[in-house]
Amino acid sequence: MRWRRLLRRRPEPTPHRSEAACPTKGQKEAEQALKRAREARQEIEAGRPVVQRIAAHLAREREANHFAELFRAALEGGHD
Repeated sequence: MRWRRLLRRRPEPTPHRSEAACPTKGQKEAEQALKRAREARQEIEAGRPVVQRIAAHLAREREANHFAELFRAALEGGHD
C-alpha cells in the first residue's frame, strides 16, 4: 500500500494570481536568454546554404589535389 501512495501523481500547485500576472526577474532573464538563443539559431540557419556551398567547393578542390598527387607520383615512377 505504501508504494501506491508514493507512485500517485501529485497535483501541480496552482500559482497565485500575483505570480501568474507578473513574471519574476529570473523569468524575465530566462525569456530574454531564450529569445537571444532563438535569434542566434535563426541567424546560423540563414547562413547554412553559404557554408554548404563553400564546403562542397573545398571538397572538390581537395579531391582534385589528391588525384593530381596520385598522377604526379605515377609519372615519377613510385610511391613514397
